[in-house]
Amino acid sequence: MGTERITVSLDTELLTELDQLADDGGYRNRSELFRDMIREKRKDKLLETDPGTPCIATLSYVFDTRKRTLVTRLMDNLHMFNRIVRSTMLVCLDEHFRMESIALEGTAEQLQQFANIQLSESGVLNGCLHLVPLMADETI
Repeated sequence: MGTERITVSLDTELLTELDQLADDGGYRNRSELFRDMIREKRKDKLLETDPGTPCIATLSYVFDTRKRTLVTRLMDNLHMFNRIVRSTMLVCLDEHFRMESIALEGTAEQLQQFANIQLSESGVLNGCLHLVPLMADETI
């Protein structure tokens, strides 16, 4: 696969923002940032048009152990979705708060469904699902 040069015209304000994004993201140049932005758009489009896309993912969230039965409910959900759960890690943040990170593998739809169930449990304070589509010849 070769590399081609293209020309992009941006107004000064937008170019300043682009350079700031590149700098903040640790990119060596604008081209690297453009490649990442295109990959992100390609991933979003793929997941939107084909929820059956095979993916790997991480789901991380913070929860309050003082919430009655929450730990049991979270564990029950893990067991209910055991076919997509690959690994879990629990981090004690203090005497009441924990962060759980879960490595997952399945279709985008399955992973999103599991994330919605875990993140909607009362006592889960916040969280994030990061999906990575798997392609036959490359990972997006």
